[in-house]
Amino acid sequence: MLKIVTTILCVYMLVRCVLPLRCKRPLKTLLALLVLLVGFRLHIFSLLYATFNPELPRWVLVSTGVPHVLFFLLALLSLLRDGTCLVWWLARRLRPGLPDLPGSNRQMAALLLMALVMTALAVPAALRIPEVRTQEIVLPGLPPALDGLRVAQLTDLHISRNFPAEWTRAVVDRTNALKPDIILLTGDLMDGSPALRHEDFAPMADLRAPLGVFACPGNHEYYSDLPAWRPVLRAHGITLLENEAVVLPVRGDHLTVAGVTDNAAERFGLPGPDPHRALEGTPRPRILMAHKPELFHQTAPDVDLQLSGHTHGGLALLLDQGVALFNGGFVRGWYARDDARLYVGPGSGLWGGFPLRLGVPSEILLLILRAPITHRPLDPICPALIFPAPAGPHPLREHRDLIPHPSCLPLRQALH
Repeated sequence: MLKIVTTILCVYMLVRCVLPLRCKRPLKTLLALLVLLVGFRLHIFSLLYATFNPELPRWVLVSTGVPHVLFFLLALLSLLRDGTCLVWWLARRLRPGLPDLPGSNRQMAALLLMALVMTALAVPAALRIPEVRTQEIVLPGLPPALDGLRVAQLTDLHISRNFPAEWTRAVVDRTNALKPDIILLTGDLMDGSPALRHEDFAPMADLRAPLGVFACPGNHEYYSDLPAWRPVLRAHGITLLENEAVVLPVRGDHLTVAGVTDNAAERFGLPGPDPHRALEGTPRPRILMAHKPELFHQTAPDVDLQLSGHTHGGLALLLDQGVALFNGGFVRGWYARDDARLYVGPGSGLWGGFPLRLGVPSEILLLILRAPITHRPLDPICPALIFPAPAGPHPLREHRDLIPHPSCLPLRQALH
């Protein structure tokens, strides 16, 4: 799918952005070759190294990633330009007195400048150490004894050449500084085999939480040889839950923590996600780790809280709704169905093949669970996070039984 998209974008950029330029043939040929080289970056990596994210020095990956991101953003802006030109052409047919748009060279120069600025913001944002985001959430089924429980979520770390040991150490230190009661890792922890990631992954052994550190596999665990990683995770103090659950004694009560596999497992002859098996016979309240959020359509009646990742928050504000279409309607933030809650994390790291974040910052999530105490005041920022969302369809969503909280996302991100 990725190869198809990049091929289409390359052809589009040649036809719409390079060929119309008014310049000499040698320069136009050079620009065409440059577009192909940059646009087919992942194709070239796949051809030479049999992977989109090869084990090359970090500076090589970043220096080739920057023009690739620039190419992608320029292609998106060009598509928007063409849409605008079409609307303007139709408007001029109705009102012939409207002025002409600037020539193609001027348009291209403006788009290139915009893409350069966006790239300068997007690549550093993708590679930075994530900030902490603190949220409180009322779970209707949470007993009073568990009120105030501190849950840290790390998702989509993608520990790799792009996110090496120094970066991992900083994430671990920031997470431990939050003093969480439990740490949950919701998949895509690494890219590469244990032999390749030995040093980069080593700081993960220092994660500390009284109730433990638990993980579920994401699709990249399977690409990275999950059977070889299982003993490594155990040695690092991380309990991997594959269609399994643990019941933890907490403050004289209990909490069920479950994890499911990813549907990528079936490509490797391993069991796919089975939430029924994971949750069967376990008491409530239940927290489920599922790497891909679309499982919430199936799990909502049986869980109190599902934590997911995978979407990287949509990468950019221009792309997020397109990403949601391929992930069951979910992209980032809070969603609700009856008494169940889903949080889709935007990720702590990012897949190294495409270092892009625009308006969707990475995060370390600290989640403070609250019991439904009736005298607790409404949250002035987002009341839906404190009490269950109202019943009924939501006008902005296709899924009528899912009630997202779109007003909460940008304001909460700004404050936290």
